[in-house]
Amino acid sequence: MPQAWPPVAPFWRWRQIPPVSAAAAPAGPLDPAFGLIAAHRAAAAAHLVALEEQARLEEIGDLGADGIAEGPCHAEMAAFNDLIETAPVTFAGLVAWSSYLDEIEPWMFEERGPTLVVTLVEALGNLAVAS
Repeated sequence: MPQAWPPVAPFWRWRQIPPVSAAAAPAGPLDPAFGLIAAHRAAAAAHLVALEEQARLEEIGDLGADGIAEGPCHAEMAAFNDLIETAPVTFAGLVAWSSYLDEIEPWMFEERGPTLVVTLVEALGNLAVAS
């Protein structure tokens, strides 16, 4: 298993927040965070499958293999951007959202840190309004 980089856990991994299922969301409109998590998870899985297929084709010398993963890569990044740009509206959604973000490779946040902070502030504001 490859070792993660950086070897020291980033700040968002210092405290673990237990995952929450969609069933834990209160009655009323479902928090969009759950659908966005599912969409990103599916897009990331499709991207991984495309990368594996691209590697397989490259091994057998297929000259057209290098573009196989481009579409799924863009789809995963679009789902990621939607995920970090949409603030959860419930506490359960916020916990699920932040727990899921902890599963994502840290390099994906390198250029999106400010967006993530703005979304978190908006999510906390949503909770303050709801209470």
